[in-house]
Amino acid sequence: MFRLLLITLLLTCCMTSLSFAESPNEFRVAEPTTVALLQTFEDVRKFREQQSDPVTVVIPEGRYEFSEQLTLDTQLVGRGLKMVAAESGKVVFAGSQQLSISKREENGRLHYQLPEGWNQNGQPRAMIINGKLSSPARFPNQGYLRIEKALEDRRSGFIIQAEDLSNETKLPASGYDLILMHDWSSSRLPVASFDTESRTLKTVGPIGCSAAHYAIDHFEKQPRYYLEGHASFADLPGEWFIDAENSELIMLPSASQEEPIIALPVLTTLFSAIGTDDSPITNLSVQGITFSETAFPMPAGGLAGAQASMHEPRDETGKRTTSDRPMLPAGVYIENAKGCRFQGCQFQAMGGTGLWFSSRTNSCLMQRCIVTDVGGNGLNLGENNSRRVDGKAWYQSAPEQVPTANKIDQCEVSQCGMILPGSVAIWAPLNRELEITNNNIHDCPYTGISLGWMWNPSNTPAGKNRIADNRIQYMMQVLSDGGGIYTLGLQPESVIENNLITDIPLNAGRAESNGMFLDEGSTGFTIRNNEIRRIDRSPIRFHKAGENLVENNRWELATESTPPVRFNNTPEKNITIVDNSVLEPQKRIFLIGNSLTWDTIPSRLDESVEWHVDCGKSLKYIQEHPEQPCVGNSRLWPLAFRSAQYDLISFQPHYGTTLEEDFTTISEWLELQPKATIIIHTGWARHAELKAEFADEDPAGTLTHSQAYFEALLKRLREAYPDREFRSTQAMNALQQIQQDIDTGKAPLENIEQMYRDSIHMTIGPGRYLMHNMMRKAMGQKPVSDGFPEFDPELKTYLDGVMQQF
Repeated sequence: MFRLLLITLLLTCCMTSLSFAESPNEFRVAEPTTVALLQTFEDVRKFREQQSDPVTVVIPEGRYEFSEQLTLDTQLVGRGLKMVAAESGKVVFAGSQQLSISKREENGRLHYQLPEGWNQNGQPRAMIINGKLSSPARFPNQGYLRIEKALEDRRSGFIIQAEDLSNETKLPASGYDLILMHDWSSSRLPVASFDTESRTLKTVGPIGCSAAHYAIDHFEKQPRYYLEGHASFADLPGEWFIDAENSELIMLPSASQEEPIIALPVLTTLFSAIGTDDSPITNLSVQGITFSETAFPMPAGGLAGAQASMHEPRDETGKRTTSDRPMLPAGVYIENAKGCRFQGCQFQAMGGTGLWFSSRTNSCLMQRCIVTDVGGNGLNLGENNSRRVDGKAWYQSAPEQVPTANKIDQCEVSQCGMILPGSVAIWAPLNRELEITNNNIHDCPYTGISLGWMWNPSNTPAGKNRIADNRIQYMMQVLSDGGGIYTLGLQPESVIENNLITDIPLNAGRAESNGMFLDEGSTGFTIRNNEIRRIDRSPIRFHKAGENLVENNRWELATESTPPVRFNNTPEKNITIVDNSVLEPQKRIFLIGNSLTWDTIPSRLDESVEWHVDCGKSLKYIQEHPEQPCVGNSRLWPLAFRSAQYDLISFQPHYGTTLEEDFTTISEWLELQPKATIIIHTGWARHAELKAEFADEDPAGTLTHSQAYFEALLKRLREAYPDREFRSTQAMNALQQIQQDIDTGKAPLENIEQMYRDSIHMTIGPGRYLMHNMMRKAMGQKPVSDGFPEFDPELKTYLDGVMQQF
């Protein structure tokens, strides 16, 4: 009876934002507006005045822009609060404000009016353009410059190399940022002055953190840097800069005719749930929500970066403003919580860190989530040692407060450190029983998983942690002295197992980068059953480490002389190494095309294979629009070609382009991959047009799948690149041979349609069997029979015979 009366009361007093479903504790946001959402939470708070039972808030599809942080407390969460998207992935929480075009110049430049208070976080170092973080115009446009030499104090600035400047490249006196790389961190500071005569650049405040080893030339005499944010740097389509005097963002016209959607990030933290020691947040569940578009908080005098987004902020005079080193804030922040869950969520286009399970979080789960395109760390799990309890570091006086039994599972973390390169994918300092499992972690400037936060083997509550079954690739893309996995300190009974770690490039700075780097104090680890490939230095490195076990791992070595394990100031007797094995190197393979490439089943090719597949698209379209291919596990070609050199690359021309367009597109890609053997995958025609297209003897006009077209394309490529090797899958020729055999009664088929599952795609059985093996043959791989659905043995024998003809 009490429950019925309560429901009646709530239905009477609540606003239009509230309605109930079958469960009396389910609240539905009535319309997709921020006002309605906030009102619903107020309704839940009123409900909490009567009881603390678990509540579900269902949020309809829509974009919810916040001008203030959405904060949950213990009273609101009660004994459980579930926030669930009515349709997963289609509820967006954004900490930004969209801008409108105020002016279009005759030359196409766009002016966007910035709102009042636009510089509350300082001048923006990133904007949101078409849903992605975008930094302002930079110099140089790509890559880095190296200083000539540091000034005498090794802090205030440096001399720019004369060859980096020209009559056309005159640096402005000020009004832009320096981003300088220190081996394993980066500084981002406003430029105070540049003197053209002496080529001297000086910053507001000293470059680098206060410790001596952060001096400009400590790690390298000529470290890398780039400059960012001045109008004079804008010389490429789509680049932008801020006109502070007129409160405008100005963008150069892009190749696309569409007007970009631009948003100004206004919040650094979008969503938080903070409990207390006596009353932690309990059983908060968030499902299917996208958190996005937060600001990078640039202090007035910039920041000197330390490890994993820690930094020393500076005031407008360049003086340090804190005695400790804060971290970049997280868009979603959880503190003093138990049993929290984020499932099926996305964290993207965030200026700082994506999600932070911070101090005193226990039994929290992040599962099947995506974190990408963030300015700082992807995820933070725990806290450093700066918080004090009873006058001592918390881990000493209150070790029971260590984050315990948290788990990150089946998530994808990529493209972190987009604004501050000294950031990591997952930062996990002092934790106990932490599990990081089954995740895909890729494409970050520094370390993948950083576990531990004590540079010696002192006792802490950390231990029994497990990093297992993760795929970690393309880390250390900018900085050095880290790895796919990085550890610190004593962590007894911790295990690193069954991980695949690949593609760590040669260190750009002084110290080498590795598959795993167990740094100072690392003790108590069992490292087993991991596979480590394509590491340009040693697969595993120890530095001042204690006792650890390395067993049953498999690794590929860069050269015959590369040591599989390197010991930097670590007694070799500390490390037990048993039953590990060396793997043969793999070739790198990349395929670009559409569903006709997908019908060759790239994932089942030998060696190391990646692809960019976009359904129904031509090569020209894929080159110009690489952002969202239809095959979700594609590796976007700009990222792929920037981070690796491939041995074999397959290109698949398609309907809608001319021979000249295909030649030009492929040529531009060849310039980025100067050593690869090139395979032209011919694809094939629709079954209704197969005969007509094959018979076409004129390569002019738009593509037909004719022998004439592909022979002409290969001829052009071979003439332009006489030192390169070009091959063809001859997939169309194989189908035409089958057609001829059908016509003459030599094939065990009644018609060619029996090879197709629809008008153009191959059948899952014999069709894909044929095309997969035609691709294998072009790549020099042995044909395979396993893994295909069973089909007529006579047909299989026939198809094997067809393949032998090419």
